[in-house]
Amino acid sequence: MSPAGANDPGLPELAAMAGIAEYWTDARRRPQRVSADTLRALLTSLGLPAASASDVRESAQRLAEDAARLPPLLAARGGASLALPSSARGPCRIHCESGRVVEGRVVPAQAGPVLAVPDEPGYHALSFAGGQTAVLAVAPRQAPSLAELTGQPDARCWGLCAQVYSLRRGPGAGALGAEDDFGDFGALRELAVLAAEHGADALAISPVHAMYASQPGRCSPYSPSSRLFLNPLYANPAAVLGAAALRRAQVEEPGGPDGAACIDWPRAGARRQRLLRALHRQFRASAPADLRQRYARFCAQQGQALRDHAVFESLHAARGAQAPWTQWPAQWRDPESACVRRYARMHAIEVDFHQFAQWLAAESLALAHAAGREAGMRVGLIADLAVGDSPDGSHAWGRQADLLPRVAIGAPPDIHNPLGQNWGLTAFSPRALAASGYAAFIDMLRATLAHAGGLRIDHILGMARLWLVPEGAPPTEGAYLRYPLRTLLALTALEAWRHRALVIGENLGTVPDGFDQELADHGVLGMNVLWFMRRAPDPVPADTADPALGPPSAFAAARDWPPGSAAMTTTHDLPTLRGWWTGRDIDWRVKLGLLGPDDSEETLRRGRAADRVLLSQAMGGPAAAPPSEPPLADLLRFVSATPCPLLLVPMEDLAGALDQPNLPGTIDVHPNWRQRLPLDNPACFADPAARLRLDAMRGGRGRP
Repeated sequence: MSPAGANDPGLPELAAMAGIAEYWTDARRRPQRVSADTLRALLTSLGLPAASASDVRESAQRLAEDAARLPPLLAARGGASLALPSSARGPCRIHCESGRVVEGRVVPAQAGPVLAVPDEPGYHALSFAGGQTAVLAVAPRQAPSLAELTGQPDARCWGLCAQVYSLRRGPGAGALGAEDDFGDFGALRELAVLAAEHGADALAISPVHAMYASQPGRCSPYSPSSRLFLNPLYANPAAVLGAAALRRAQVEEPGGPDGAACIDWPRAGARRQRLLRALHRQFRASAPADLRQRYARFCAQQGQALRDHAVFESLHAARGAQAPWTQWPAQWRDPESACVRRYARMHAIEVDFHQFAQWLAAESLALAHAAGREAGMRVGLIADLAVGDSPDGSHAWGRQADLLPRVAIGAPPDIHNPLGQNWGLTAFSPRALAASGYAAFIDMLRATLAHAGGLRIDHILGMARLWLVPEGAPPTEGAYLRYPLRTLLALTALEAWRHRALVIGENLGTVPDGFDQELADHGVLGMNVLWFMRRAPDPVPADTADPALGPPSAFAAARDWPPGSAAMTTTHDLPTLRGWWTGRDIDWRVKLGLLGPDDSEETLRRGRAADRVLLSQAMGGPAAAPPSEPPLADLLRFVSATPCPLLLVPMEDLAGALDQPNLPGTIDVHPNWRQRLPLDNPACFADPAARLRLDAMRGGRGRP
């Protein structure tokens, strides 16, 4: 594929106007140029045809008209100056949500008119004398800080991280039959109370977005069907409907819960679905009036979006679930078609079942969050927002205009993934977001924050730019597309303020210059992960063949960790403390043939041995002889001692687990998203070894 250039007049300029980067620098610091074919594919996905010179001219004209027009929504932090399009001139007025009216002040500037933004946060009505109107979304100067949420100026809090499915309820916790197959919101509620009683202020959870009712084997929480709804398999029916209702609906099944170390999702998910269906039949026949009213209110509040999701779930199962909706006949691909509406009427009970399952899940999650808060947590649950949806899922079917067609989110080639990555996820269209007043983004934030006191945003770098791969192209043939970072951060801060929620952004990887400062300016915490906390490397000799492969630098002392982030031992994609120390991740890479072209088993193990020495030195241990057994308590004490306001420790590290929840680059050959914790919830706080780890991590932290 040839780079864009003289044979493509206007194409590079159009790409730049649309926010597509023609040039980028790879992980080895080598300049790269995007092909003309990739530029055209991404422009077409953005609704900007570029197949010919006339297409390019017309698309450029369309972008110029968009830039001059007052958009439906403008967003900025209070007290800032907001650039307005050239058409927004003359006197204006701001009708605030509170009822206050502010006479707008538009100041001429060299680059165009500028509006002085009032300090009052909210979604305000902006109107100009000429009749133009827009929503003015005013964010607080920063999202709520941990100090604000706790009322403790020098807050030093701690919390746990949990993969919900991995949790094991304590003996006699009230679970029945299919509820013992995997962790659910009942197990989460039990853990939240236990953690709060031991001084935790937060419990961060894996994404609990909606998956696929007819395909329970699709279990990756980062490839959901829809981020607007929940996974109903996690519902805790007894907490909503009562234990008696659960007992009446319980069906004896051969084999019972397997209780194995890994979850058999197809079997366990089907068992749970049968239980939910029995509960639905029982609910329709004999539910008390108060529960019926609560359910009706939920359906009314969720509106058409819930109905579309429920219709999709029913259709997805009816059409065999194997073929993606993009391959369905045309009349089934349109949620508004007469054919789909007729199907929904004819299968009203089935559609109602999926709405009912969402209600159970939402009420169950709300109860888990409330239980943690009532037990003493000052933040409560921290929800996780995946970076995208699956292209064959409910959101992609129901809200097609929100998304970029025929492209997928991924990552460019790097040292560990020389062929790049295609994550197979959809991306919001920045043009569609702007044209709709960012409704899809706001709806997603509100859905995720509905039953939480905090929000972790996966791959928050995507708010600045996403590596997008055209359909049918290898990941190496992608390109970066720019997103309106400050608008998205302002809306995030505003929704966090409205929900009184903490915001954490996963800012790992190659971070653009100034990005971390933007997060800090908006009050968003980053993530400091132990394995990446190194001192600045020594200068690399000029004759080094590959500077990116230089010797590892020493680990940073605890006192030197940047304070504007949450401190973490690890993440779901990285080795546990025990796994890292013993080289378990290396074992898996060798076993599965995942070594890179410049790796060898001997090199990796030698490097890990050197890293154990460096980490032991950072912790003040022996200079050359770190302990052979993983010093889990010492490692937790080290991370706890950092100046970061919040410490988050995965349950795998509290329980002393060996394997990480997910091994990137694998699907079925590693037990991704299927492993149960080795200890049940109460044992994680009572087991002698776990107790030592708990005491180490919470020393000097917690509620005063």
